[in-house]
Amino acid sequence: MLERQRLYASFFTELRQHTAYRNLDPRQLANRHVEVVVRRWLERGLKTATLHNYLSFLRTFAGWIGKRGMVREPAYYVGSESPHAHRSEVATEDGSWTARNVEIKAKIAEIARFDSWSGMHLELELHFGLRGKEARHLRPHGAIIPREAANARDAAAFPECQTFLHISAGAKGGRPRDVPIATDEQRELLARVLSAVAPGGFVGRPGFTTSQNQARFYYVIRKFGISKAGLGVVAHGLRHQYANDHFEADSGAASPVRGGKARPAGSDIARRRVARALGHNRGRASSSYIGSDAGLPGTPTDASPDQSGDGHG
Repeated sequence: MLERQRLYASFFTELRQHTAYRNLDPRQLANRHVEVVVRRWLERGLKTATLHNYLSFLRTFAGWIGKRGMVREPAYYVGSESPHAHRSEVATEDGSWTARNVEIKAKIAEIARFDSWSGMHLELELHFGLRGKEARHLRPHGAIIPREAANARDAAAFPECQTFLHISAGAKGGRPRDVPIATDEQRELLARVLSAVAPGGFVGRPGFTTSQNQARFYYVIRKFGISKAGLGVVAHGLRHQYANDHFEADSGAASPVRGGKARPAGSDIARRRVARALGHNRGRASSSYIGSDAGLPGTPTDASPDQSGDGHG
């Protein structure tokens, strides 16, 4: 939410201070205004993924002012042949903390000594593959559910698991999911979270809103070097850690971004399990975290088609 608010503020500031549209009423936003600012973004070397995110935010704003559909897809603004037209959904390098030689447990413990809530948020990302927003919005009391209450596809993907963590608030695209609870580390973490959070509350400092907890979280982790400019990692890297670690545990081989040179037996099943745990319907969505196995030797053991209908992130 804060990122979206900052984008809106900077977008209209840019229009008013650096273009001819100095007196634009935000309610009169039109495509020509978007085109002008997109050109300025490209001149500054804005990254493709950031451009796509910004246009998504503007699309939301256009809907608020009754102009749904006004903001077009990136290719409309940059040209269909531009490298900015399409965001790559395949990871080419490992985004995990261990890839940057960060001692995960030690670093999270250091952060938790300063701010226990921020430490818990990071642990939830690491042990359950949660997005940051999902960790901060989690209401743990009542979120631990038995297998028979879990989403049928999630339960089918993890037949060995009898309990799941239900994730709904903060989920991308409003798509709830049930994450398998399979390890002692997960159970120990949930016990601590349940004892720290009052019934009905979310994981965060009491008296703070989720937005205030978000601001506090990013302040704390930056203080301890969790940034590209610091240790070279971001909080979302723990979701990459979860994905790659679980692929390796299920398949018995390194993921493509960790140097895997062949497609192991059970690769397709392992990919689908990673995707389901992360909240995606398509097994290939796992490529955003573990990389692509296209062209690698080996035969997939399960070639059943993926379910369609979601993206990555």
